Amino acid sequence: MIILYTKQSASPNIRRVSIMLHETGLPYTVQHVAKGEDGKFSDTYLAISPNATVPAIVDQENGASLFESGAILLYLAEKTQRFLPADLKSRGEVFKWLMFEVANLGPAMGELYHSLILETAEVSEAHLQRYRDKLARYCAMLERQLNGREYLCGDYCIADIALYPWCTVLEDLAEVSLGDYPGLNRWATTIGQRPAVIQAIELGA
Repeated sequence: MIILYTKQSASPNIRRVSIMLHETGLPYTVQHVAKGEDGKFSDTYLAISPNATVPAIVDQENGASLFESGAILLYLAEKTQRFLPADLKSRGEVFKWLMFEVANLGPAMGELYHSLILETAEVSEAHLQRYRDKLARYCAMLERQLNGREYLCGDYCIADIALYPWCTVLEDLAEVSLGDYPGLNRWATTIGQRPAVIQAIELGA
């Protein structure tokens, strides 16, 4: 059994792990975590997620605990031997697009979310536009990668699972229309119709 540590509202980082669990069919249970009155997570949870973030998982089968959603996706792919190619060259393709999300698209979306939703002080339009421009460039990169491919690396993989949840909020958060990127739009629509993705979103982990 996998224990998925999350919070009441599912962020894209949480949603991708939930999608992966549904795609693999691994049995799991959800445990919501929250900060205490002192504004901190418990020492028990910090032992699982030292960075004090969600999602995190514990695999009760072997006692493994992981934080950071990219690492969790890799672990679950290795555990189930699914959504990660067997040969090294193809795995390298998946790794680079997964790391692109982890190092670039995800942080840029996170910065926009923090600035627009969580920031109490006024944020300059130039600051917001910097990240919107980055995201438009990233969408153009993904559009080129998807040219002639159904999924980012040919077959559906953890890179698709990592990137998809952010694409569902691009329009609202980054003012980037998927309609301007027909390949990316088709890709997002295709993934959104997968039964496991529908189930994960409906449950809201």
